[in-house]
Amino acid sequence: MRLYEDIDFTTLTWVKPELDETLRQARIALESFVEDPGDVSQMRYCATYLHQVHGTLRMVELYGAAMVAEEMEQLARKLAEPGEDDRDEAYAVLMRGIVQLPDYLERLQGGHRDIPIVLLPLLNELCEARGEKGLGESALFSPDL
Repeated sequence: MRLYEDIDFTTLTWVKPELDETLRQARIALESFVEDPGDVSQMRYCATYLHQVHGTLRMVELYGAAMVAEEMEQLARKLAEPGEDDRDEAYAVLMRGIVQLPDYLERLQGGHRDIPIVLLPLLNELCEARGEKGLGESALFSPDL
């Protein structure tokens, strides 16, 4: 099995700095919300930044990473609503996603294969933090026929 694939990630190279900056802004908004939960606008900003990341990743056809960004956005939107019970765990999972996604993209940019199944544990944590059922392996299985 080859670690490297003959895929041109030029478009990822073009958008990666902007993705990193947008994720940094999402992290700052999340941290601000954790410090002051009364400022719901910060969590809405976080969700908006994650929406931008999701759209960009879909545009460059990195669907596994886009699914992670979409789940992070949905969790951020849920955290902006009043009455969420286990917020500390949800904050931690969301922060983990914001930190891990750039690392995954960095590996792709370095020439490693896009293997979205490695994102499944993170995806499931994000789903569970929203009170949803986790995904099965088939959700990320897309054979190259």
